[in-house]
Amino acid sequence: MTPTLSPYRLGATLYMPATRPDLLDVILHQKIADLRSMVICLEDSLREDEVIAGLDNLQQCLHELHPPNERDSRPLVFIRPRHPRMAHDILTLDGIDSIDGLVLPKFDNHSFADWYSVVQNAPPHWMFMPTLETAQVLDERAVRQLCEQLQHEGIKSRILALRIGGNDLLSCLRLRTHHAHTLYDGPLGHVVAMLVTHCVPAGFNLTAPVFEYFQDHSVLQAEFQRDLLHGLVGKTVIHPSQIAVIQQALKVDSRDYEAARRILDDSMPAVFQFNGAMCEPATHHHWAVQIMERATYFGCHLHTVSNVQPHICPVIFP
Repeated sequence: MTPTLSPYRLGATLYMPATRPDLLDVILHQKIADLRSMVICLEDSLREDEVIAGLDNLQQCLHELHPPNERDSRPLVFIRPRHPRMAHDILTLDGIDSIDGLVLPKFDNHSFADWYSVVQNAPPHWMFMPTLETAQVLDERAVRQLCEQLQHEGIKSRILALRIGGNDLLSCLRLRTHHAHTLYDGPLGHVVAMLVTHCVPAGFNLTAPVFEYFQDHSVLQAEFQRDLLHGLVGKTVIHPSQIAVIQQALKVDSRDYEAARRILDDSMPAVFQFNGAMCEPATHHHWAVQIMERATYFGCHLHTVSNVQPHICPVIFP
């Protein structure tokens, strides 16, 4: 049985048009340092008249990738088709089982049945990343309904993460991100918070939208800190220079790591203090599990951690 894939393996997910001539160098020859995951895009990054060339280039890459060996030494590779019909066609390509799954664009209640059919016909090891990017995603009731549909046993276990399509959602609002502001400074901040509050309790991880300005990373750094505060597990990137910024930020503060380790220690009391903060395993368990999983893939920022033993709190911070 294929082991469960952690969404934290994604890190900064680089989108590349399927027409790029260097796809194989990126996948097999480490052309882009520390790339953990990539998406070969046949959707919005290509004009309609470029699609055939993109599919031809993809097929050539698949010939080189097949048989699917040494997966652990290369980035995770996903394909983003234009629509479910194209996805079914992609399933017939020679060597298609050498990739790791699909990104499902424009995923909502209307397209659910069509995408569900794709999932059912795909190789059993594939994982999927539906992208939430239509106007329906702005409707809280529709999001609740989608989360209910995604509970179906035929699809829930196949979803690695739900991707938030920021640019498409902003297009629905007739807006664009601004180079001097994070997405949280506008209405999309509310949308991200709403998606987190509905999708995470329903059992799904979410990844953060792209920040499309790549010459100055200061706002990107600020935005991704907000992404992390919302519990998002990775971020779409469109330029290699953004990868190190995201993956450095995914490193865990060593103080958080030590707190998480103690929270998950069954021998600890029900409430204790560590580094000046209350720790309560019953309520902090899920946070601690995520911190440890992030650290598994990205390591820790080093800080001096107090050697003082935790204490039972006689009162809860009056």
